[in-house]
Amino acid sequence: MHVQKGILMIVLVLILMVPAIMAESPSTTHSDIRIVEQADTIPGLFEIRIVDPELLNTVRNNYGSQAIPLKVEKGLYIGVLTPNVLYLRGDLNESEFPVQDIIHKNLEDRIEKHLIDITFGRDNVKTDLFGKDHDYKVWLKAMYYQSDIYTIRDFITVFNDMSQTTMFEDEEIALPSYKPNYNPDPYTYYTISFVDKDLFFEKYDDRSSEQYQVLHDPSGKPVVLVRKDGAYIQQDLKGNERSHFLLRSLLFSMGFHGESTDKDSFFNPSNTGQTTLSPLDKDAIQLMYGGRLQSGLTLEDVKKALGMADKK
Repeated sequence: MHVQKGILMIVLVLILMVPAIMAESPSTTHSDIRIVEQADTIPGLFEIRIVDPELLNTVRNNYGSQAIPLKVEKGLYIGVLTPNVLYLRGDLNESEFPVQDIIHKNLEDRIEKHLIDITFGRDNVKTDLFGKDHDYKVWLKAMYYQSDIYTIRDFITVFNDMSQTTMFEDEEIALPSYKPNYNPDPYTYYTISFVDKDLFFEKYDDRSSEQYQVLHDPSGKPVVLVRKDGAYIQQDLKGNERSHFLLRSLLFSMGFHGESTDKDSFFNPSNTGQTTLSPLDKDAIQLMYGGRLQSGLTLEDVKKALGMADKK
């Protein structure tokens, strides 16, 4: 039903475009064109014909440069527009016409490319996912706001619905007074500490480049020190920017070290006020944690695992 509606909208748009196209198209007197069209046409009347797909090539050959091929998505050929008649292939509504397959393939390609972009960045050359042997619990160690808890909880709900491997504890966010009383402890902890500027830069100056990565705000100021099992975040971050870097540090530790040029992506470096994942971000994260990938894979390994190496 969605495919048929989409094609109907395309046809309506084409109809609106017809006057402009016809005005630009020179009149023709080729006798061979009359094989396809009636010899007598009514001025101002535009006709739509549903034809056998094999006839479209004949139409294109007869009209030459005046025939405008119509395509939807990459490689999806649906008809030919001529000066007086719009020809549409007659199998547009049949199940064997591969509209949905092609749209799905194009979306799949886009998701895979986005995953590559947001995974491989900086100097990392291999995937580095969170483990799946234990659930993860987020531990806010210092100077948190209530809004920080909401931000983390919202993310955990979304992520747990997407992941087939790693899971987060979703009933409790550990706070500074938290004391584990399990033996053995069932959780792997991810600790987040909001710290004042002096302590942040003290840790910044003493950091090991092998253990910590630095995230910067749009002005280039360092605001997060992130490692595999936690992060130090500047306490003076406020509002959406604070929530963004809280999630960005967690996602960085989960293996998403890259960036995206997609304007709607959370991983676009211009979107430091964005606090939610775009649909494309969600699809890429779901692909990463869907069970087909693991830590230690190179870029070529990932392409091979996803079948990208076989695509032209």
